[in-house]
Amino acid sequence: MKSGALLSVLAALLFSTATVASDAADRYAKLASLPLEGGYPTEETSRTLDEELYFQRAVQSYLWALPAMNMYAMKTGLGDQFGYGYNVVSVYEKRLKPNTVITTPNSDVIYALNWADLSKTGPLVIEVPAGLQGLMDDMWHRPLEGPVIEGDRHFLGDLGLPGPDRGKGGKYLLVPADMEPGPEADDYFVFRSRTNSVFIFLRGFFTSVDDLSPGVDAIEAVKIYPLQGDRKDMKFVHASDIASNALFTHDFSYFESLHKFIQEERIDAVDPYMHGMLAALGIRKGFEFKPSARHRELLDQAANTAWRMAKNIAANFDQQPKALWWEDRQWVAHAHTNLDDFMHTLIDEEFRDRKTGYADVDAKAHMYVNHYSISTGMMSSVVGLGAKYGNAYKDSNGEFLRGEKHYTITFPPDAPAALFWSLTLYDAETASGVDAEGQIYPSLNSMNDLVKNEDGSVTFYIGPEKPAGARNFLKTVPGRGWFSLFRFYGPTQKFFDRQYKPGDFVPAKH
Repeated sequence: MKSGALLSVLAALLFSTATVASDAADRYAKLASLPLEGGYPTEETSRTLDEELYFQRAVQSYLWALPAMNMYAMKTGLGDQFGYGYNVVSVYEKRLKPNTVITTPNSDVIYALNWADLSKTGPLVIEVPAGLQGLMDDMWHRPLEGPVIEGDRHFLGDLGLPGPDRGKGGKYLLVPADMEPGPEADDYFVFRSRTNSVFIFLRGFFTSVDDLSPGVDAIEAVKIYPLQGDRKDMKFVHASDIASNALFTHDFSYFESLHKFIQEERIDAVDPYMHGMLAALGIRKGFEFKPSARHRELLDQAANTAWRMAKNIAANFDQQPKALWWEDRQWVAHAHTNLDDFMHTLIDEEFRDRKTGYADVDAKAHMYVNHYSISTGMMSSVVGLGAKYGNAYKDSNGEFLRGEKHYTITFPPDAPAALFWSLTLYDAETASGVDAEGQIYPSLNSMNDLVKNEDGSVTFYIGPEKPAGARNFLKTVPGRGWFSLFRFYGPTQKFFDRQYKPGDFVPAKH
């Protein structure tokens, strides 16, 4: 491109950016100066402010409800496809592939997902075999509250390896939060749920990508049944090769789903102000949701706006205070962490500041627009338990990761993971696995036949075409942004001592 043409393009871009900023400033200025005649609004002022208030409430309600709507979309998306019931478990027996649209799944374990409704079953038993790792959340993505064992260790959500059975297997009893179980509960690890429906999320492990049966067999040894009454036979539905969509929407239908969810669930005592916001939108337990045509239009626009806001928070989460794992890297943590202390997170399992108790609204939006599930094991500071995760949205130059570009990234030798470690690519829009033609899984893990460098480090090659002679290759889609997660399962002391630091995605030189 000639210099004159380039300058014209740059000038046009600058003008466009300035125009957008100016229009936004004018909009806010207009709102702030709407006429009040003698202290009372004009008819036009009332209409403008009423619509603005409705829109703003809808935007904030969308963001606030993301944890629940992410969960509800998974429950209904998979339930409609594979069936509902405490005994129905969707099992990704060939590992999870990009044909399942769901936020940041792990393609390097055997996934199994189940939802049970305690209002229908009463107290529910889960028999867990040895060697599994799993968790239990309520429908607002709050981990179920479990027992206090070993003095002061409070188990929140975890079962299996990071749970009270320590991976040896055991019996769990799920009860409503306001129920006191009888003496029969002494034989179980008791966990309490604040919602009717409960998410039971299981991970089965294998040691060879050529033989997934150990993970599948462990999953299918699980038994779930009511404490009292008849039991249904377990139904393990193999889901790996069946396309499904478990993603929440960002249009008017989001609020329709939110209304259905509110009707199905018990009244939640937490955050009555925000439930009042829903009521102001017309979403209220025991009532019909009948928005006017104009309100439907505003709700649709609010959903699209709020989703974009959440995506913007996620894409630029590295700019948040104490969001980076390492100050000279682009990797961000789900939970804010001090750079010199990997043993403690600054927010808890409900994304509340550990000192003030206030919700970290940006961290929560980042989590649930692009991820799902939470438990102590996911924020664990116990060496060898749970997992540690890092997100990267940007390359080593601070530019967003793009599917049409080529990158390399190197992980030093001896990754700090007792079980396994992996690198996965996700679509920037859907947060599901990158769906590149000819690529079965959007990830590589330490059980794959990775080619190591002379010093034992591993270099990955990422891009739309495989470079000549490159190994450890992951394919991307031109025109689609992507982001990545590393996972260290069973994190070792080396991680907590900050002795290990992965590289960044480095753009290839042309």
